[in-house]
Amino acid sequence: AVVSTQSTGKTGELLVRKWKKSSTIGKKSDWVYEVGCPPLSQSQTTESMWESSTTPKAYRQDSKTHFAWRIQPLPWPMSNYKVTVENNTIIIKTENKKYYKKLKIEDMDRYNFPLIAKHVNCAHANSTLMISYEKPPPVLQLERAIYSELCKVKPIQDGDMDSCKQQ
Repeated sequence: AVVSTQSTGKTGELLVRKWKKSSTIGKKSDWVYEVGCPPLSQSQTTESMWESSTTPKAYRQDSKTHFAWRIQPLPWPMSNYKVTVENNTIIIKTENKKYYKKLKIEDMDRYNFPLIAKHVNCAHANSTLMISYEKPPPVLQLERAIYSELCKVKPIQDGDMDSCKQQ
């Protein structure tokens, strides 16, 4: 598997994390975005066919202290949403049965940390449902250690492949 991350240079805040995995026979797959929002797909940019603008889209946008998602457009009031934690998954349901979504925190799964319902926070504004989960102290320590290691590495600019020569 190949992972690609993009973060802000000054604060180290994670902007994008995407994975590309090969099948058992070596076939390459598309990038799977774990954090951040993927660019528009070909079907969204063609004139003949595109995805509806009213279809809710969820994307993860973490902060230093929380795993966070934004789901939009979701026009109903906050009282319509029920957010629970089941089987290490955050589940979002609506009372009117018009929306259902499961959110996994792959970071927590990688380290075998259980999700605790009291760490989930919800807010709703401007047709956007915001879900956040407080990062546990061990995850914060791991992220600080990773950031300190990444600060030691010289970043590769677009097209700068001289530092990646094969041996």
